[in-house]
Amino acid sequence: MRAFTLSRVPSNASLLRALWQPRPRRRCPQHADAGPFTTSAMDSAAHATDETPVTNKGAYKKSKRRRLDEVCVELHPMYSKNVIQSWIAQGLVTVNGQPVLKAGTGVDPASSRIDLLADPPRYVCRAGLKLEAALDHFSLDPKGWTTLDAGLSTGGFTDCLLQRGARRVVGVDVGYGQVAERVRQHPAVTVMERTNVRHLRRAALPGGEPVDLVTLDLSFISVIKVLDMVMDVLKPGGHLIVLIKPQFEAGKAQVSAGGLVRDPAVHADVIRRVQEACMARGLVPQGHMPSPIKGANAGNTEFLAHFVFQATGAGVEEELEDGEPDEPAKS
Repeated sequence: MRAFTLSRVPSNASLLRALWQPRPRRRCPQHADAGPFTTSAMDSAAHATDETPVTNKGAYKKSKRRRLDEVCVELHPMYSKNVIQSWIAQGLVTVNGQPVLKAGTGVDPASSRIDLLADPPRYVCRAGLKLEAALDHFSLDPKGWTTLDAGLSTGGFTDCLLQRGARRVVGVDVGYGQVAERVRQHPAVTVMERTNVRHLRRAALPGGEPVDLVTLDLSFISVIKVLDMVMDVLKPGGHLIVLIKPQFEAGKAQVSAGGLVRDPAVHADVIRRVQEACMARGLVPQGHMPSPIKGANAGNTEFLAHFVFQATGAGVEEELEDGEPDEPAKS
């Protein structure tokens, strides 16, 4: 019989040790001397691979480059982002002495000199110029008045009212975090964010008292939908100023794919329907005018209308049409 010699079988532990011997990791030649990330090293960092050593996780830092408009707002919080972006587009913001025309341009605020060359605007945003034109055109002086700014947003209307001497302004907006700090911090201003103005009533106002003036600057909802709120918060004999935006008042077939409404006949129809809805609630038309500034996004022609409340309307609550947003927001 042939003899067999049994050799020693390695244990499981020995096999595992052999299999799990660490292999030397290859170092990518282009990153052999890589150090902490800096602004000037971003091009190299963009080509990093899985073979790049990760033995020192703290050695790499994120770039400090940020959007130019965001840096400007942080440096100059008294101006809105819209104002800053407008200045950038006009070449009125320079980085290290050179105009930069794109708001999204990346800059390092720690190593760059950023200058604003524009004259300070009168209001925190251009909406203030719209209300200013209406107050002048309709010969309204809000000095000493209590007012409600529905569609507060950045606070352009509220800023205008404050500069015209309003005693108190309640600013209401369905959004939050948009109000310019100089408006938010003003002692005469009460900010009501995350509030759907359509459901606002007098009891929610400071002291539960009616106001002398209501201003409406709303988007994505017809102003007709909030007129019952106006009746509830406005004093008899009080004033209403409405910024009429045809793109949110006209029928879908009357608005182009880009949101533009150019037809003067549609403009006239929109104004007529708003006036009729107001008259049904005792809000008597006193006149209207084209806004001196077009809409921000599509460049629509807008209109400012003035009404006086005679408190004789029945106040009919209207149902929302299918697909019409219920939440008002400032454009």
